Amino acid sequence: MEQANADILITARALTKSYGATDVLHGVDLDVRRSEVLCIIGPSGSGKSTLLRCLNFLETYQGGEVRIGGALLGYRLDSAGNRRPDSAANIARLRSGIAMVFQQFNLWPHMSVLQNVMQPLVLVQRKPPGEAEAIATSALAKVGLGGKLSSYPAQLSGGQQQRVGIARALATDPAVILFDEPTSSLDPELVGEVLTVIRQLAAEGMTMVVVTHEMGFAAQVADRVAFMDHGRIVEEGPPAVLFRDPHSDRLRQFLQTWNERSRLFRDEPAALGALS
Repeated sequence: MEQANADILITARALTKSYGATDVLHGVDLDVRRSEVLCIIGPSGSGKSTLLRCLNFLETYQGGEVRIGGALLGYRLDSAGNRRPDSAANIARLRSGIAMVFQQFNLWPHMSVLQNVMQPLVLVQRKPPGEAEAIATSALAKVGLGGKLSSYPAQLSGGQQQRVGIARALATDPAVILFDEPTSSLDPELVGEVLTVIRQLAAEGMTMVVVTHEMGFAAQVADRVAFMDHGRIVEEGPPAVLFRDPHSDRLRQFLQTWNERSRLFRDEPAALGALS
């Protein structure tokens, strides 16, 4: 087994995932490093969301491995060296430092905003209600919802609901936050408020893996971008390299429409400066 690197929080090696006869991931290798923002881009159906869910074992992978801080996630090795399913308790312990923000907001409609953020702290982390309330209140203030504590999800816009989801993730004090296309369910005018919060977290050094279709966001915020197609990582590297000078024909083709529409790297010097 390779030696764990203290700067690498999550490692995937030769990761494979199938649904029946359909292969979704084909030998994916990926590292998630401390305090970096990794954006995963690619066409619909390329395996991006499945990869993200395998990184915290919300999806069971069949081949290869995922390690959290060097420890194998989801499986254990028996005395003969054969891989066996791990216990639910060990899996929960390993992924306790990983939070996830989903496409859908997944808020409890009968609970207030404050209660939605408190629940994981009370039920999973077993914090006293008073402590959980203080942590949840602070997390909601951080995402700009300090004035909505007693509101219910139905009273919020989609962007506000997604920010509650981000606050719920932050409240657990994670080492890594995984975002699964966090703006895909939002109307265009609400996308900006969610991306602003993610930018703020990036500036503060939060480790994040973001599956996104927002190419401009990935270009300006990511430390590293991984491009997936047909269940494989085709290219990865700094956004200034991938977006300016893609090596593969497939990534060049994928970016063509976006480049023609945004003209980001030709007409916006400020954006270029952010990538340098």
